[in-house]
Parts: sequence; C-alpha cells; structure tokens
Amino acid sequence: MPTESTSYDLVISGSRVIDPANSIDAKLDVAVSNGKISAVVAGIDTSTTKRVIDASGFVVTPGLIDLHTHAVDGIRKPSNDEFMVSPDVAGVSAGVTTILDAGSVGALNAGALINFLAPHSTTRLMALLNIGKMGVANLPEVKTTDDIDHASSVQAIQSAPNVIKGVKARMVTPGITALGLDMPRAAKAIVDEAGGFMMVHVGDIAGQDPVAADLTPTLLIDILTAGDVVTHTLSGAVGALLANGSLISQAQDARDAGVYFDIGVGGGNFSFAAAQAVLDQGFVPDTISSDITAMSRHTGPVFSLTECMGKVMSLGISFEDAVRMTTSRPAEILGMSDIIGSLSVGIAADISILDLVEGDFLFQEASGATATGSQAVKPVMAVRNGFPQPLDYGPRPWGWLPTQAS
Repeated sequence: MPTESTSYDLVISGSRVIDPANSIDAKLDVAVSNGKISAVVAGIDTSTTKRVIDASGFVVTPGLIDLHTHAVDGIRKPSNDEFMVSPDVAGVSAGVTTILDAGSVGALNAGALINFLAPHSTTRLMALLNIGKMGVANLPEVKTTDDIDHASSVQAIQSAPNVIKGVKARMVTPGITALGLDMPRAAKAIVDEAGGFMMVHVGDIAGQDPVAADLTPTLLIDILTAGDVVTHTLSGAVGALLANGSLISQAQDARDAGVYFDIGVGGGNFSFAAAQAVLDQGFVPDTISSDITAMSRHTGPVFSLTECMGKVMSLGISFEDAVRMTTSRPAEILGMSDIIGSLSVGIAADISILDLVEGDFLFQEASGATATGSQAVKPVMAVRNGFPQPLDYGPRPWGWLPTQAS
C-alpha cells in the first residue's frame, strides 16, 4: 500500500530493488532523509519530497563495494606513468560508493591516505596497509625483512582504525623467494596486534616461481584465520588455487575455517579457463572486486567494477549473486554491515542505480582470451550519504558498456 505523505529528502522510484542482505527483490521505492535510508516500500507518496529520481527500468541496489582497488593516485610518481586511479574515479564516478585500497601504501606513507585522500574523497575510502613499509612506491615492495616495519604498521592501523582495516601481502617474487612464509607470518603478526584482517594475493604473476605452489597450501591452513581474505581466487598463475587443474583441498579447508575468497580481477590475475575450472568444482568466491589501476581502467581488461560483474556473470554467476558479492558480502568482511551493504532503514544512504543490459558482449582477460556474455552491468548513478553523484563518461570511447561481440 502507498505510504502516507512524508517529507523525504530523496525518493528513488519505480525501480527493481535488489537488497540481498534483506532478501528483497521487488519493484519498490527507496526513500532517504538526513543521509539515511528512511523507507523501502511500494507506492511512496512523493508530493512533498525534495527530489525524486525516476529509476523505472533500472535496478537499485545498496551502494556497490569494491574490496580491492589501487586508488591512491600520486603516491608513487609525480608523472604521467602513475598507475593508480583517484578514489572517486574507482568509486562514485563509476557507480561505486565504497572502495578498499589493497596495499598501495605502507606504514611509512599511509599518512597521505589517512589525512588527505580519505577525508576529501566523496567515495568512502578505506585501505589495507602493504606489508612493505613503502607500499607500491618501492616496487617490488618486499625484497628483504628490512622492507617490513612491524611497529610502524601497528601504529598506523591503531591511529586510524576506521580507515586502515588491516594488512595486504602479495605472495610473489622476490618476496616469497627471499622470505617464504615468513612474509605472510609477519603480516599476520601485525593484524594480531593491531586489529583488522589480512588479505593475501595468491598466484605469482611476477615470476611464476614454483615455490609459490608449495607455499599456498600451508598459507591457507596454518596462517590465515577466520575473517582473512584470499584475493585472486580465479587466477591461473602458479601458487593460486589450482594444481594440475584441480582445486587444492586446502582452499575448502580454509573456507570452512572462515576465510573469505575474493576474485580481484586485475590486469593479469584472472583467467577464464582457471575460473571455469574453479567454479566447475563447486567453489564460488565470496566477493567480486576489480583490482583496478589506471592502465587496467583505460586499456583493460578491468575497466570498472560493473564490467567485472558482467565478466563473472559470463561464467554462470547470476546477476543477483553478483550484487550480493559486491554489497552485503564485502560489507560483512569489512565488519560494517551495520553501516553499508544493505538498504536497511537507518543505515547510510549509499545506493547504486544500475542498468542490466541484454545483448551479446565480449569480455577479455589480460592474455587476450575472451568469453561472451548475454548481460552487462552499466552504472547509472551513485548516491553517497543521500546525495546523488554524477558519473564520468566511462572508460571506453562509447562509455561504460563492454565491447559488442558481434
């Protein structure tokens, strides 16, 4: 039944609303007041509403959350070959309301993110510290134990726990060659003392060192604990989750222990063949994230979080599950389900408006391999704390949609 007349700041009307956290998938209106969700019902009387957005034909979801980005532009080089994007390019300008930067900064340069980028970005920006004390400003970030500063990392996390959510470690050469499992153990020691969770990149795309395959099983069952995250779940690189085409048993053991598994598409950390093999063995990742950088946004294969959703959907994941994997599930990992990730009344009015487009689309991985899909996800608008945010033009000459397959 229509609601009684109430003066809302914003009503998004006429759309399909998908809110996995509340098991909602129906044609409803969403009302916002004072930056919070006020109502999610059908037939809201908008006669006294300050602003109405007619979203007929679109899909309204909780604000999308990208759990793996590189969005601390300017931290690496003051030149045109900077590979990171700005928070709002990865975020609200692409229909995404919350992003987690995964290891771009370390303990000694996190101040730029904590004190300047996070407070001044429209997008909700949080981060994981790189285990390397200078982050990607000093690639490769870990070469010896001298590149790890336990005390400063703990101090950085404890100084800004609402921004710095834990530590990221990449299981790649030369770090794994020099330190082996001592590197992720060092990362785990930091979060054990400071709080937060640990994200680990699996798959040695840097050097394809066979030692990576020997380290991953022990990493999964002896170092990671409940709440930690494995990223690049669908990578085909040495040391990821497949061994001779079969899912390593320790992946399911880790999941049973409460470890989460993130896709983290990235420039070279996703393979259609590996993805299909993992999915065919019944192992579905928990979250879809982009691992976006400046290059992978403009020249691919990432382009945007919404394109990553379509890419994963081409493998048989439903749109509804893709929404869950970019809303309620990452909010759970961040420990913020009471703030973001749903359209519950009283929660922050972070909202994404999406267009689920039918067609014949071509999705690409870094190797050049492709897959086709019949659906693509196009961002229409982000609403952040109740305020609608404009999108930019999109990463391609024609905007946001993937390449047409024919």
